[in-house]
Amino acid sequence: MPDNTPTVSIVIPVYNGAATIAACLESTLNQAYPADTYDIIVVENGSTDDTSAIVQRYPVRLLHNAQRGPAPARNLGLSQSDADIVAFIDADCVADPEWLAELVRPYAEPRVGGVGGAIRAYKHTQRTAVEIFSEQHSPLVNFLSGEHEFLPHLYTANASYRRGLLNEIGGLNPRLVTGDDVDVAWRLQLQTGTRLEYAPKAIVFHHHRSTCTGIARQYRQYGFGEILLDTMYRQYPGYPRNRRFQIRRIASQVAALPHYALSAVLRQVRLATGQATAYQAAVPWLWLLIEGSNVRGKLEGLIATRFMTDAQPALDMAAETLIRRFFQGRKE
Repeated sequence: MPDNTPTVSIVIPVYNGAATIAACLESTLNQAYPADTYDIIVVENGSTDDTSAIVQRYPVRLLHNAQRGPAPARNLGLSQSDADIVAFIDADCVADPEWLAELVRPYAEPRVGGVGGAIRAYKHTQRTAVEIFSEQHSPLVNFLSGEHEFLPHLYTANASYRRGLLNEIGGLNPRLVTGDDVDVAWRLQLQTGTRLEYAPKAIVFHHHRSTCTGIARQYRQYGFGEILLDTMYRQYPGYPRNRRFQIRRIASQVAALPHYALSAVLRQVRLATGQATAYQAAVPWLWLLIEGSNVRGKLEGLIATRFMTDAQPALDMAAETLIRRFFQGRKE
């Protein structure tokens, strides 16, 4: 690395992450990046398991955040950093050894304000059907993930920003329990005039949800967050989603539910006759579950935002209420 190697703080928020935090820390401590140019800040967010005891075994900074929620935790880590770049990774991720070096590389261009990398599924021998499904239909696609999108976005499972720019825009919005990572990516581009870059070789491996309850909560959360973000940003020129668009999308999602249900029944028949595997039989049930959960979240978002006319009531909702709604006490 050259003498002008950027310094980096890796911020890892964690809540009841005893099952995964050790692997995350070991991977981030063993990066192909000069050890004296990066540090690791773990922000514990009220865990009731052995998370803190595990973290204390490693040469990292451990902070305890009294304000629940992922955005306040990341903001606390940001406030304790004096590095050039702040990188975010989740406590249920394992970083490739080249992750940090690849993530930092695009910052050689001064107009780059943020960089994100690839988020791949963490593979293990006892993966459930839900994990395999999420690997094939990833819920976390950095930068651009489809049509009807606004600006490029980064998910904080694998994202980084220039620390000065993050401070300039006020960090992450602590009132957002969901969508805070997309919001900060959009605000940084809109308010600073810098751009985001995608670094495909900056790879992290993410433990996807493993149970039906977990994936249902996840897509319910996404639905609520999408409606809230649409309400917050709908006045920007070129914003692609408005109330009419969402109502039509919800209607099409609801119309598809009976088809998923029928397909699920037919797949069970094929399973019973040996014409389908257990996973193939589970796929339409999972589509039914995630689409139904996503619609539920969107309907809750429409009510909370007064049908996308006012984001304030949703932003004023108690964080604990939304955390209980969208997250469990541990990874599912």
